[in-house]
Amino acid sequence: MTEICPVCGAEHSALFMRTRDMEYCTSDHVYEYRRCTTCDSVYLPDPPTDRLAEMYPPNYYSFGGQHHRSWIERIKSRIERRLFRRILRNIPDSSLRVLDIGGGSGWLLSEVRACDRRVTESHIVDIDPNAKPIAENAGHIYHCRTIEEFQSTRQFHFILLLNLLEHVADPVTLLGKLHSLLTSDGLLLIKTPNADTIDARLFGALYWGGLHAPRHFVLFTKKSFLRAVRQSGLVCEKFWYTQGAPQWACSVLGSLALKGWISVSKEHPMYCHPLYTPLLAVFAFFDFLRRPFSPTTQMMAILKKH
Repeated sequence: MTEICPVCGAEHSALFMRTRDMEYCTSDHVYEYRRCTTCDSVYLPDPPTDRLAEMYPPNYYSFGGQHHRSWIERIKSRIERRLFRRILRNIPDSSLRVLDIGGGSGWLLSEVRACDRRVTESHIVDIDPNAKPIAENAGHIYHCRTIEEFQSTRQFHFILLLNLLEHVADPVTLLGKLHSLLTSDGLLLIKTPNADTIDARLFGALYWGGLHAPRHFVLFTKKSFLRAVRQSGLVCEKFWYTQGAPQWACSVLGSLALKGWISVSKEHPMYCHPLYTPLLAVFAFFDFLRRPFSPTTQMMAILKKH
């Protein structure tokens, strides 16, 4: 089969997985993901960018302040706050503008602001209109549009792109746009799933949660991610692997749903299942234990300009 890889432009790919929306049950459509035989990126040919309202229903986990705040997520938030403090210390300006892409109601951006009193202006780009009043009440400037539609005459000292890069059809172009939105001494923090990991191989015959089908359009390996970074003109200052418990949890629950052992529906999506939070705890611990020895389910990087 011939397709154009959105990362390297190669035309040849192999079947990675056929699946439907197992997490929110928005349709019965079967999506065919391909793996590029040149750079190993996984991608969805002809991504349904015209069906965002269907793909992101009102009960989507990050919409309207519905962020899933289990105890394991609260621990993760404390770890993230320490990371934010370390990053912000490396930005010398006396007043900082911060942009969170896909930031929802702004709960994470509020934590960034609390980490450093120099953060005087905080912006969110997100497609959820219901999150706008919540974010604005928290003191953030909310832009209700896609990142592709977002325009700004001002640059930002710190940009967060956490579990968002995989949601866009042209990630290299997006990274190039973020290059132009960064100040000369600004930093960009990215988190994205790892397509070259044990869970993808274990659950490849049933359902791999890293696809978040059909919402994830492009998934990277370390090699293809760093290639995209170079193409955009950015520089990777630091790269590391981190835990991806939600990805594991969705892989397990999706596989159980396919076997008919559990039920997931539009009204009761996967993250609401009673097994979801216990699975988060189990696999966060598992990823923590194996991180020194093998690539884990999520990748993180700090990028900057040359």
